[in-house]
Amino acid sequence: MPNYNNRCDSKQYHEDGSCTFENKNKSHDLRTELTRQRKNGEFVDVVVEVEGRQFPCHRAVLAVTPYFQTMFSSNLAESKAKVITLHDIDSGSFSKILDFVYTGEILIGKDDVQDILQAAHMLQVEGVLECCQRFIENNLCASNCVGVMHLADVYGLCDLKKTARRKAMFQISEVGRCEEFLSLSTQQLLDLLGDKELGVEKEDDVVLSVMRWLDHELESRKTEISRILPVLCLSRVRVSMLEKLEAHPAIQESPECLAKVTATKEGHFSGSPQLMADTGREEAGRKPSCWISDDLAIIIGGWKAVTKERYSQNPTPPVPLQSIICMDIDRDQCYHVTDIPTPIVGCISVTSAGRYLYMTGGRASSSLHPDPGGSNIPSKQAFRYDFATDTWKRLPDMPRGRAGHQSAVVDGKLYLVGGNTAATLFNMFSMECFDIEAEAWIQPPKVPAIIPSPNLKVIACGGKLVLIQGIKKKSRFCVHALDVKTQRWTYASRYVEAEDFDADFRATAVGNKVHFCVDMRMYSDVYNYDVDKETPSIEEKQNTQDVKKELHIVHAVCDRRKRYVKGQKGIINTISRKTYKLLVGQFRSFYNYGSGHTELILPFALFGHGFLATKKSRVGWFCRDQLATVEKEKELHDLLMYYYPSSDDDY
Repeated sequence: MPNYNNRCDSKQYHEDGSCTFENKNKSHDLRTELTRQRKNGEFVDVVVEVEGRQFPCHRAVLAVTPYFQTMFSSNLAESKAKVITLHDIDSGSFSKILDFVYTGEILIGKDDVQDILQAAHMLQVEGVLECCQRFIENNLCASNCVGVMHLADVYGLCDLKKTARRKAMFQISEVGRCEEFLSLSTQQLLDLLGDKELGVEKEDDVVLSVMRWLDHELESRKTEISRILPVLCLSRVRVSMLEKLEAHPAIQESPECLAKVTATKEGHFSGSPQLMADTGREEAGRKPSCWISDDLAIIIGGWKAVTKERYSQNPTPPVPLQSIICMDIDRDQCYHVTDIPTPIVGCISVTSAGRYLYMTGGRASSSLHPDPGGSNIPSKQAFRYDFATDTWKRLPDMPRGRAGHQSAVVDGKLYLVGGNTAATLFNMFSMECFDIEAEAWIQPPKVPAIIPSPNLKVIACGGKLVLIQGIKKKSRFCVHALDVKTQRWTYASRYVEAEDFDADFRATAVGNKVHFCVDMRMYSDVYNYDVDKETPSIEEKQNTQDVKKELHIVHAVCDRRKRYVKGQKGIINTISRKTYKLLVGQFRSFYNYGSGHTELILPFALFGHGFLATKKSRVGWFCRDQLATVEKEKELHDLLMYYYPSSDDDY
C-alpha cells in the first residue's frame, strides 16, 4: 500500500514552469526520528552532564538555542568537547527542556515550575520561558501574587510582573493577610498601596495589613510609618480600627502621625469630612478607591407590604417597619441601624446635619388600614438620632402635626416644607422652622405663593433653602430659593423638555449649585441652579455624566398599575400597585457594562417610608462597627406590592 505520509499536501508553481512541493508532516517526522535517535544513542555527537546525569544529544539540535549556539561557535573548549558539564541547574528541569527542544512539548507542574524557569532563563530557551509564564499566570492567586512579582523581577518578565501586580491590586484585602505580603520592601509597599487603581473593599483591611507588615520587623520598619501613612485613606477607616492604629508603637513614636490619626478619628465623630480628607492624603497619597462609594441610602420606617398569596390567605394590615435601615451600595446589602423610639413609622421626613439625623412627623398607620381605635392625624413628634453613638433624643413637639413633608437643614435651622398637616388632609404648602442650637421651634419665614405639587424637591445649598417643582401644564420647572440670613425669597423658572412631569426631580447639591433633571435617560438634559447668580441653566454636556452619577445615587421609583384583586370577600377594590426600588447609579457600571446604573432592590416590599441619600463620611458610618445585615425575603422576586388605593396620601 502507498505511504500517504510521504505524499505532498501542497504545491506552488513558478513562472519558469518549476513547482515546489511541500509535505508538512516531514517536520513532525524529523522531530520524531531525532528523539528516537537521542533515546537510543544513535548518531549523537555530544553528551551534556547535569548533576551527574548524562544526556546524549545532537550538537546541531542543541544549537537551536542561543546558549548552545554561542558555546559551539566560540573558541571555548566546550565547542569541541564530547562532554559538556552544566552547573547551577536542576537535572530534572534540563531533561524537560531537552524534551521541549526536540519535540516542542514540555510538562510543567507547580512543584517544578520555578526550577524549569531558572534553567530556561539560563539556557535562553524562549519557548519554555513563555510556557512557564503562562503556567504561572494560570495559577495566580492572592496567596502567591507577591512572590510571583519578585520572581518576575528576577528574570525580567515584565508582562508576568504586570499581571501579578494587577492581581495583587484587585485582591489587596486577601493579599494583605498572606505571608508573602510581609516580605515587601517599603518602596514596594508604597508602590502597591499608593496606586490609584487599588481595589480596596474595606480600607480597614489595608490598615490591618500595614500593621502586620510593621510588626514583622518592627524595629527596622517603624520609622517608615511617616512615608506609609499618606497613602492610607484614613477617612474611610472605622473608628475601632483607627483606635488600634493610634495605639500602635510606630504611631505612638511619631507625633505627626499620631496627630493625623487622632484628627481623623475626631472627624468621624464630628461629621466633618473635610477634616478627615485633609489628614488622609496630604502628599502623593492615593485617592479613595473608585470601587468604593461614599454614598449611603437611609430608610426610616414605613410598612412592609405583603404578597397577593399572603393577603388572600389572611388579609391583615401591613407590618410596620419600626426601625432604620441603610443600604451600602458597594455590597448591595442592607443593614439594621437602630429601632425607632415611637409607634409613628409612616410618612416620616428625615434629613441630616453632620452625624445627626432629624426625624419629624409621620402617621401611625396607613390610610388603607387605619387604626379603628385611634387617629391617623399627622404626628407632631420630632427626634434627633446620633448615628455615631447610636442614641436618640426627643425634641420639642412641632407646632402642628405634619406627614409626607420634606425637610432640610440650612445654617443651623431645620426647615419642614409641604406635606399634609393636622389642620387638613389636603397638601397645603406651609413651613416650620426649628432652631437646632436653641432646641426650639421659631417663627418660620413668610411663604411665597407656591402651588403645592407632588414632585416638589427641597434641598439645602450654599446657605439657601432651594425648592424645585415641575408644572406640567406649562412644561416648566420653578425654583424658589430662600436666603436664610436675609429671609429673602427669589424665583426663577425655565422650560423643560420632559416626558414625565409626575416623576420626582432628581436633585443634588455640589458647591453652590443644585443639579437636577426630570428623567435619567442617557441623553436627557441636566439642569443646574446657581444659588449665587440665582439663575437656572442647562448643564454643559461634558459635565452631564459626572452630575448624573450623583443624581443616580439613590431614588425611589414607583410603578403604578390598576388591578382588581380578589380577597376572601370577593373583589375588594380597584387598586394601584407601587413597587419601590433603590436605584444606585455609578458611572463605572455604564462604562464597563453598557448600562447607566446598577439596580438594587430593598430586602422586602416597603411603602410609606422616609428616605435620605447621604454620605457615609457625614453621618458617622465609620464610627460604628459592622451592623447587622437585613436578609432579603424569599418572596421578593414574586412581589406584588400591597394593595393600595389610588390616593397619594401615603406616597
